[in-house]
Amino acid sequence: MADYFAGPGRFSGANVKKIIIIVVGLVVLLGGAGAGLFFMGMLDEPLGLTEHVEGEEGESAGEGSGEGSDAEQVAEALFVQLEPISAPVISKGRVEYQVLLTLSLQVSGIGAKNDVQAVLPRLRDALHTELFSGPIQRDEETGVIDLTDLKKRVLSLTRNMINSDGIEDVLVLKIFRMG
Repeated sequence: MADYFAGPGRFSGANVKKIIIIVVGLVVLLGGAGAGLFFMGMLDEPLGLTEHVEGEEGESAGEGSGEGSDAEQVAEALFVQLEPISAPVISKGRVEYQVLLTLSLQVSGIGAKNDVQAVLPRLRDALHTELFSGPIQRDEETGVIDLTDLKKRVLSLTRNMINSDGIEDVLVLKIFRMG
């Protein structure tokens, strides 16, 4: 039995070291990728982190939608968070890099929130179309992304799609540069 492991190309010390290095490298690589996805918020849904938050929003929205005074309902802001969306950033007529945007829509009430949630797949498609056909602009001198233009475009697109003035604002929660 000892002869089986001692032959050429078998489990010699050098081969075992190579295997250990490869396994450790894979663990580090997968751990880094998982940590990156976690911090970008892309693992919130698979890990069940958004269910708890949505449950809390649903409770507070229920309280504000039928109970309490009008002043309490106005003071309570409602938000619809969109999934991260990628978009190109253009400078001097060419794509400089891609960004991953996490946006949230501030809505005036539970009715507007329900209207937005009812069309989320169509809204996501419309945002991709808007951001790739008229890409995000960047100042050529400073390199700063024109967030004001981006927010105006998303707000206009959303209001046109929902046919409502219940969309109050667009919030840019995260911008992650890729490439």
